[in-house]
Amino acid sequence: MSPNSTPVTEKAPVLETNSVNFVPHSERYGHPRSLFTLWFGANAMGVTILTGSLAAFTDLSLFWSAIAIILGTLIGTIFVAYHSAQGPTLGLPQMIQSRAQFGFFGAVIPLIVVVAMYLGFFGGGAVLAGDAMANLTGISQQLGILIISVLSLILVVFGYKVLHIVAKIITPIFIVVFALVTIFLIIRWPGEAHHATAPGGFSTVGFFLILGIVAAYFITYGPYVADYSRYLPAKTSVASTFWYTYAGMGISGIWLLILGAAVQIGWSKLDIVGALGAAGGLGGEWLRILALLVLLIGLVNIGALNIYGAAMSALTIATSFMKSWKPGRGLRLAFMIPVAVIATAGAVLVSGNLINAYENFIFFLIAFLIPWSAVNLVDFYFVRKGRYHVGDLFTPKGRYRSVSWAGLGAYLVGCAAMIPFISTTFYTGALAAALGFDISWVIGLVVSGAVYALFARLAHVRESDASAEILDLSEAADTAAALAAAETLGENEPFTATKGF
Repeated sequence: MSPNSTPVTEKAPVLETNSVNFVPHSERYGHPRSLFTLWFGANAMGVTILTGSLAAFTDLSLFWSAIAIILGTLIGTIFVAYHSAQGPTLGLPQMIQSRAQFGFFGAVIPLIVVVAMYLGFFGGGAVLAGDAMANLTGISQQLGILIISVLSLILVVFGYKVLHIVAKIITPIFIVVFALVTIFLIIRWPGEAHHATAPGGFSTVGFFLILGIVAAYFITYGPYVADYSRYLPAKTSVASTFWYTYAGMGISGIWLLILGAAVQIGWSKLDIVGALGAAGGLGGEWLRILALLVLLIGLVNIGALNIYGAAMSALTIATSFMKSWKPGRGLRLAFMIPVAVIATAGAVLVSGNLINAYENFIFFLIAFLIPWSAVNLVDFYFVRKGRYHVGDLFTPKGRYRSVSWAGLGAYLVGCAAMIPFISTTFYTGALAAALGFDISWVIGLVVSGAVYALFARLAHVRESDASAEILDLSEAADTAAALAAAETLGENEPFTATKGF
């Protein structure tokens, strides 16, 4: 039966019932425009502002900081939007689909990095939320972190649909409040930092540092961005999914990253939450309180997204080895609680030195996630062209095997190629020292993608034959879902990277 002829429900359960399994076509619903509000809202939060604030610790003026931020956003968001476009085609979490490139067990390696990514982003957001709550109420930062963690956990229990609804509510509120903060910041820019707006103050090292950090910040959405588009109908075009994701992330990203740089430059003696409150205070105490309150709500939302993603990734790892476990609502919830506890503990640990810890964390992500993104995108759009035998993704005995040396080899070669170009506070490669700045993320993308294309050709990797017989699924984590996926996707029309554009 063709997926396009399968009835699509307009209503979804309040509590999400799917886990890491395939989303049946009968449960697909919605319009890709929801991705705009989801990713605008997810990006409209404190961690984005924190990332932009790193520009204040370079020799860049605000003018050149903004140029680096804009370029980094426009480049990085391309990759994450293409990851998002995979969701409707496959109806699978992003990292389950990675088994096609790395193998059933081989995909565990990038998955471990992905779990660390979620925990790190949650920790950074929780620290900011703790600071905001302390600023508003006078409670301790640690207690604020705990409260925000509990609220995020409550929100994430409901799952996919509720997260979309919350994003739709948050987005217009955030737009109005931070538009006011931005307006007052422009018309009442603090005199002590006026020099920061001058076109001078260019630094090659600082420029490429911020451009790379911003591009990598968006690319790190790749491991889970398709998790939130997989419920869309399979007939959803690549173009609509791509552009709604690109616009939502890009618009909010450019705005809030520059805002983060501006307020940190304007109030260099304060931390980013204090600086943001001071910027809101330019419009009056009411705006200061409202800005911090909306910041808190946004951090709860993104905290929920990070717990959700970490739990889904950890569950994917677990079900790779525990074949008797059946992915579902109960198992998903069972993973979310310990993930939230671990993430909260990490937030408390880094709360005393957030900026240094966060900058090192970003470089960790650049080193280990950029090559994964390149391998995944090259495989989906150029090697297999969106044609996968989904049933085989749920068993190590399928055509994607236990370990795919083409994918893992390209990943490791890409990671190794980046080492000489890395420049961080704890390590600087020889070529980075010679250049004077870090371009490791560019090297990781190009080398990993090119090497995978070569290895895939040598290994005779190609798109799945739609008429191929399903291999042994006796050890599949979710046999019923795998069978359903293989049956329905087997009749999809051929896919091309430019389909729908």
